[in-house]
Amino acid sequence: MKKIFLILLLAFVATAAFARDKKDEATTVYMLGVSISFSDTIAYFTEIQQLDGVVLENDFLSHRQYYAYQLKDYMNFKENLPGRMSVIYFEEKLSKLKKKEMKIKKRLAEKEGTTVRYLGDKFKFVKP
Repeated sequence: MKKIFLILLLAFVATAAFARDKKDEATTVYMLGVSISFSDTIAYFTEIQQLDGVVLENDFLSHRQYYAYQLKDYMNFKENLPGRMSVIYFEEKLSKLKKKEMKIKKRLAEKEGTTVRYLGDKFKFVKP
């Protein structure tokens, strides 16, 4: 029993020692924004956008709240649609984000009766 424990402990330590730390590593991500309101049956989607040089900290998007604020402010001031909730989705692989987009659209359309509209090229995310 002690030998098994020591082997597992050694394997864990070796794995942790050689694991690559992704903190503060700039990478390319694909991002999608969705703006919804509980009092409106229209959900606004941004186009999937590629952002280069974005920092991921333990697989979480650094400064993700700023990207959500960008979409929220755009909907507030440019589209004159205040009080909407903005949600940001991101993936390092485009195919994964496209699958996620399809699931979100299907759920909104089928379960909640929401119409999906795209903002098109009018909105672009900017790195903070």
